[in-house]
Amino acid sequence: MHILIGLITAIVSFVCVLNRLQKSGFDLNSLNPFLWFRRRAWSKKVGTKPIHCLESSLEVAALLVVATAKLDRDISREQKAEIIRIFEGEFNLTGTKAVELFSSSVYLLRDELNPHKETAEILAPVKNSLTKSQVNSMIRMLNHVAALDGDISPLQHRMMESVTKNLGEVC
Repeated sequence: MHILIGLITAIVSFVCVLNRLQKSGFDLNSLNPFLWFRRRAWSKKVGTKPIHCLESSLEVAALLVVATAKLDRDISREQKAEIIRIFEGEFNLTGTKAVELFSSSVYLLRDELNPHKETAEILAPVKNSLTKSQVNSMIRMLNHVAALDGDISPLQHRMMESVTKNLGEVC
């Protein structure tokens, strides 16, 4: 009998302690490991920049081409027309799809100050799926876009070196 009274006393004490903890602001759900894992995965997903989550090699190449053109200055009308023409020719896109790809790339780069410093993170999701011909085509497009307004600026040169260095294992 004394064992049963001790067990009931322990259960009541435990419930009272849990009740006092809950009233003081402690959340018992914070001890749930499944909830913690889900919350952690969601915060990682929300905290990642959109340019680091691109999984299509087409989108990554378009983003890098637009970033190269936009590094030093705003993109001129002639540059925009040439980039859209490159998208139509290299990616075999229609005119409207090429304009959409250009617009989405510009939108993704709207808050980026130094995209040349983030090429490793941009290329990481697609790095293993790129072929040698795709890498060579991407580097050729970057060189062409950088040379549109004459000389290649130091920032554009740094961007192309970074892309070449990060994709060097593929070649």
